[in-house]
Amino acid sequence: MAAAIHLGYLPSRVESAAELRFFLRQELPWRKGVTAGEFGVLCLAGWGRKGEAVYTLATGKKPDLLLKTITNLLPLLGEDPSNYHFIDCQLALNRHRRQSTVVGAGLCGWYNALGRMVREVQRGL
Repeated sequence: MAAAIHLGYLPSRVESAAELRFFLRQELPWRKGVTAGEFGVLCLAGWGRKGEAVYTLATGKKPDLLLKTITNLLPLLGEDPSNYHFIDCQLALNRHRRQSTVVGAGLCGWYNALGRMVREVQRGL
């Protein structure tokens, strides 16, 4: 979802449950999740407005270990880790759960929290 929002396939904010249902019915890649065999595989989702490559990475239950491994592997492949920006979407969703009484409960609130995280990332590029 975050990649689709970043790439402009979905809006970063919805106003109603009906609007969100419409967007969730769209046939986007990975909209129903990934299989266990796809955990740890970088999948190119597309190119952002500033020419940045946007990937998805299903991490499973140990995201810290996988992200640390990839970050440490980049120099071995001749890549500069500062050229990469890994975003843990689960952190944004956990933050929303803690603030849900303030920000807005339900699926719309969850989606809009994800959209806020994407906008923050885009501003930081």
